[in-house]
Amino acid sequence: MSASQTSFADAASMVDLDRYPIANLAAADGAAFTEKRHREYVATGLCMLHGFIRPDALAVLASEAGGLLDKAYFCRSAHNAYLAEDDGITDDDDVSHRLEETYVGSVAYDLIHEDAALKRLYKWNPLKDFIAAVLGKPVLHRFADMMGACSINVFRDGGEHGWHFDESEFTVTLMLQPPEEGGAFEFVPKIRGLPDEKAIVAKVLDGARDGVVELPFTAGTLLIFGGRQTIHRVTKVHGKRPRLVPVLCYSEEPGSTNSPEVRKLFWGRTGLEPQPVLEAGP
Repeated sequence: MSASQTSFADAASMVDLDRYPIANLAAADGAAFTEKRHREYVATGLCMLHGFIRPDALAVLASEAGGLLDKAYFCRSAHNAYLAEDDGITDDDDVSHRLEETYVGSVAYDLIHEDAALKRLYKWNPLKDFIAAVLGKPVLHRFADMMGACSINVFRDGGEHGWHFDESEFTVTLMLQPPEEGGAFEFVPKIRGLPDEKAIVAKVLDGARDGVVELPFTAGTLLIFGGRQTIHRVTKVHGKRPRLVPVLCYSEEPGSTNSPEVRKLFWGRTGLEPQPVLEAGP
């Protein structure tokens, strides 16, 4: 039996339920807390819960993730802020032609041990139902993708994620370990669809700091983030300690998976074949 099994037989024991009463959303305190967080999400595009994971559980989760670093697949890419291909129509000076750099690794879900505390947390229905309520969704389903259901993002020295809007409506992340230096989560909230959207994006890409917010994304924090409407990035990481952030994926439709192309990009394979040789360090 693993240390995580011994210490945390159920996911509820990992969460600070005194501070965040999400185990029973029908109870008065759970309903009131969730409604407040829903209003917060609608207004700001994010719901951030500092200290969501108890310190003792955080130590186990971080240790588990750190033990999987040799299984991370790293990819380096250049992309525009919209994560879209060049349409060949827009003017040459349009922001869609400006490229940002991303270098990040990911540990696929199927490479995380079945007994891992992270998998128990991901499979905990009260967490899924709480996230759905915050988003105003009648129901959410756990992702059916055996690589991308709950993967672990790894930003080692030189890692970064350039400015971009997400393709998905929302993301759910859990900070397990910040780096020694860098790795800040920065965003300019809810600018997608504004009349001056591209002008704002251009200024952000030029390095302007007007409107840029840096989140205090500390270890143990759960973040529900509306990344399709908000441009954001992770600044370059420096030092020997990697930035470790699981990404918990959910869908409104059951059975949802990534495309083979997305699997190939982020995990180097399209199915459950053996892991390929990993890319060398920067």
